[in-house]
Amino acid sequence: MAEKIDKGKKRKRASNDFSKPSKKLALDPSKPIKISFPETDKWAPIIASTTGIDMPAIPLHPYTKARERDAQTVGNRAIDSTEFLLHSNVHPKIDYTAREEESGTTNALRKHYVGIFDPETGSLQVVESRKMIVRGVVRAHAALNSDDEVMESRRVQRNEQVQAFGTKKAKKALASQTENAIGPARLAGSKAVKVDRAAAATLASMADAAASMPSKDQLAQAADAAKPRPKANPVATEIKDVYTIDSLIGNDIFKYVEVLDWQQASKKRQEIRVSSAWVAKRIEKCASKVEKLKVLRYLQLLIDFYKYSKPIGRGRTRKLAKPADLRKEVGAIAENVLESVKKRFSTSGEIDPFHVDLLITHMAALACLIDNYEVDMWDLRHDLDLETRKMQQYFQEIGARMRAMPEVMRKALDLEKSAAAQRKVAKLLLPLEFPKVPFGRTAR
Repeated sequence: MAEKIDKGKKRKRASNDFSKPSKKLALDPSKPIKISFPETDKWAPIIASTTGIDMPAIPLHPYTKARERDAQTVGNRAIDSTEFLLHSNVHPKIDYTAREEESGTTNALRKHYVGIFDPETGSLQVVESRKMIVRGVVRAHAALNSDDEVMESRRVQRNEQVQAFGTKKAKKALASQTENAIGPARLAGSKAVKVDRAAAATLASMADAAASMPSKDQLAQAADAAKPRPKANPVATEIKDVYTIDSLIGNDIFKYVEVLDWQQASKKRQEIRVSSAWVAKRIEKCASKVEKLKVLRYLQLLIDFYKYSKPIGRGRTRKLAKPADLRKEVGAIAENVLESVKKRFSTSGEIDPFHVDLLITHMAALACLIDNYEVDMWDLRHDLDLETRKMQQYFQEIGARMRAMPEVMRKALDLEKSAAAQRKVAKLLLPLEFPKVPFGRTAR
């Protein structure tokens, strides 16, 4: 028999919280907020904004005057009956003036408020404020002194006389001076445009803001660092220090890469089945070198990770294989090694175009470690089902250079000269040659 429910016992009702507390300010939810609207006295808060200028930190002097009454003006408060003005002449070239929004505009009837909250008492004061616009006006300077005017007048008269009565040599010298005086501010086929004092003052005020802007080289370095490729050591003096096992795999992951089954099978001359032809041709060669064999095993894992993913639609995004299917294909790989690959080269069960490029450029760098920085890309591009041009681009992204197949490599692979001519070898040399980052379109 079911137990009887005590109807007299009711669930506690939630407390009457006013609003969800902000993440930035921890409030006591049990303390109510008291909102008040105090009347403003002669000095009300000010909300000032600038119109396209970067105003420096300078003091402003306040001034008041009676506000002109019109049909829209209502009330006898100080904020309604007086007009406020802020002014500063501290800047050496620009006067800054802040005025209230003029009546008759679209924002004339809009009111602005400032909220002042005290977390200790839980009081919130909402006070009407003045909305002001700050503008800068170039200060008028004294005119040129009489000596400068006399010198300028004499120079103009002398040039006119040379142009009218001078010799060919004198005219040529005057034309040379005029050509050298042409600057970027001169328009084609017109008189030279002089920079007035207003423009000079504006440019001077922009100097501090422009000083912090990144240069073209800094922008190129930032764009280059954001590319999907392994991080190269820019200060490396030897090629073996450019891409290391720690930077490509990670020493904490590399120690869990198992190759004992490959070593035992190689000693017994047993067949080792892998999905990559490029890897299969190098297992026996690397069997006696444990470190290279582990790098080769990790490269095989990356190839399987890519090959057993499926394209989504017509784009370059690929969907990862199901965990059980992927585990079956990769074989005896430690779980933490497989999870590190998923975390590094995929997001939410998919390999987006960025991670596709990052994955293949890591394969290219690992191939360089295995083949002593001179890689025959033929089998690797077939493993990844890529065109030759695309495979070459991935190797160029890690700084490799394309070379014709050396004669020693051709004989070692037992290839005809015609077949070797169709293959390119990626060679990693110092200094590395990365593709340049384009900025804008080149002029035609």
